[in-house]
Amino acid sequence: MKKNMKKVLITFIAIIIFVAGQAQITVTLGSALLRNPGTDVHLPVSVKGLNGLAGGKGVTGLELHIGYINTSLVYDTTLNFCALTPVSQWFFGANGTEYSTNWIEPAGNKLNIPDNTVLFDIVYHYLGGATILTFDTARCLLLDSAFNIIPGVHYVNGQVTPSLGAGESRWNGTGPWITAANWSNGIPGDSTNAIIETGEATVSSSAVCKALTISQGTIINLSPGFSLTANRDYTNNGNMNLRSDATGSGSLIVRGAVSGSGVNKFDRYLDFSSGMPNLVSSPVTGATAGVFGSNTVEKYVESSSSWETQPSSSNLETGSGYRINGSAPATFSFQGMFNSGAATAGDLPYTAGSQVSSRGLNLLGNPYPSAIQWEQGNWGRTNLDYAVYVWEGYKFVSWNGSVGALKDGIIPAMQGFFVKSNAAGASLTIPADARLHSTMPFYKNSEAVSNVISMQLENNTDTNHYDEAFVHILDGSTAGYDGALDAWKLTGSSSYPQIYTQSANQDNLSINTQPEFVSVPVQFTVGTAGSYKIIFGGISSFSPSQPLFFEDKTTHTVINIRNSSDFGFSSDGTTETGRFVLHFQEVGMEEHDGTVFTVWSNGNTIHISPITGSFHADRVDIYNLSGQLVSSAANLELPGIVQQDNLTAGLYIIQIITTKGTYTRKLMVR
Repeated sequence: MKKNMKKVLITFIAIIIFVAGQAQITVTLGSALLRNPGTDVHLPVSVKGLNGLAGGKGVTGLELHIGYINTSLVYDTTLNFCALTPVSQWFFGANGTEYSTNWIEPAGNKLNIPDNTVLFDIVYHYLGGATILTFDTARCLLLDSAFNIIPGVHYVNGQVTPSLGAGESRWNGTGPWITAANWSNGIPGDSTNAIIETGEATVSSSAVCKALTISQGTIINLSPGFSLTANRDYTNNGNMNLRSDATGSGSLIVRGAVSGSGVNKFDRYLDFSSGMPNLVSSPVTGATAGVFGSNTVEKYVESSSSWETQPSSSNLETGSGYRINGSAPATFSFQGMFNSGAATAGDLPYTAGSQVSSRGLNLLGNPYPSAIQWEQGNWGRTNLDYAVYVWEGYKFVSWNGSVGALKDGIIPAMQGFFVKSNAAGASLTIPADARLHSTMPFYKNSEAVSNVISMQLENNTDTNHYDEAFVHILDGSTAGYDGALDAWKLTGSSSYPQIYTQSANQDNLSINTQPEFVSVPVQFTVGTAGSYKIIFGGISSFSPSQPLFFEDKTTHTVINIRNSSDFGFSSDGTTETGRFVLHFQEVGMEEHDGTVFTVWSNGNTIHISPITGSFHADRVDIYNLSGQLVSSAANLELPGIVQQDNLTAGLYIIQIITTKGTYTRKLMVR
């Protein structure tokens, strides 16, 4: 039976405790290989190194989070709990994409668990396709007998793979691809030739086969968010319909030859509801700008950093990207033979005398009906900076091979993207091996990147639209712009917040790689007045002894990022150059112009008095230590008072704005 997940105190306890010493511990999620789709699979969770009697470390609590893909797996239940930790001691369940469980020894005593003990089995209904279940190691934890987090735990992911099948299997009927009764020799696997003989098959799971033949008069519908892989040849004499809607698009990968006289139709849903354009590329040869109807189709011109409208008869070149402007969400269809081999965009423009930040920008495109990954396969890059830039509806996200907001460097199907040439004769070759299904998780072989901090800027009243910037400290890099490591800041919509940093040469960067732990200027634009927040990530990628501070020069506020992972501030919507600085060394908060005014509080009354004479203050602002404006008063004659009834006890920053300048003092409210 299923149990609803119940949050217990493990996470809370972990926050307030000290980290314990090292322990050699492994938590392993078992695998289920060569299984038939449509059946249940049992994945055991076992442990090693938790036996204090045999040189390990006894355990008092445990919390696990395991992500899975619901197009391949549907959670059923949890069974077969070991006698040492019976089912009554566990809380467990799933939300559709993550399985979570936690346990605390009821009496708070240390429990010694023998090596290779299976704690329980997770049971899934298997829909098909190869899939990996992965531990969220940032949220998984084990506690020792003193309720300290046990460091150095090694988590081993699990996987489920389909039966390879054999020979061929013929489809006759109408329904989902995983309907076993419609196949003559079972649901196809990696080594099964799939033949759609009669009827209509709908792919609404992760489907795979060896070779695929679609007979005349038959149909395959590839649903949004699902994938189909043919490991060998593809012959279509019927109809292939790749669907797309607001939730996503289907994904098709053919690793062999493509042929046939049938119709290959690839839909692409574009959302223009926000008034923003889309960057698109064609997955077929021979498509024209007329695919987009009355919507304006534009090509980017590098030499002038401008857009050129394309006539409806203009050919959409393989590997090129285009900007589509529209007024209402719509679905457009490409028809024709799709690209399945390598694609090269050559002779990319580079105008030597143009502005450095836009010099060499070229709009290319993913030429496949599947996603591609920026490092996967043997890419050919000549005279190109390494970073890639993808439009996400209202902003650009970038990736430099290891760091950035474009997660794992995955470029969606039929998506336009920018690259930057650094000399004449630039070219980019996208290998067919770069293809992958974005509906499946991508796992990099490299270790987690060290010394990377991210800054996410968002409006407190609109957290759905945000921007990110990254700073990476890396030995051997340069203080100025480095085309192999850095990424420029390409500006997004001025209606939403944008954040970036500056190199030693004052270059505006979305990814800034520095050789040393030096202070880095942080710039921003917000467009509208309001309250904003910067959220810091990657703190754990630094050594615990490395200082991390953030300074607001306007309010003369400095926070220790390790103690406060976000920083709130107010802005009037105008550009405030030089307001923020990210520091990698200790920074104190200084008094400014302290001899001009004295400030003190008496209960709810704040007294402000010039040292000599009198002043007229245009405005007096009160900020808390997070940089948030908590009170403001205008047109005050000083000496004077500010009555403030809702200040809690603590330290505040008083900013006194006069015609002779702006003065800042600290105020302790008790």
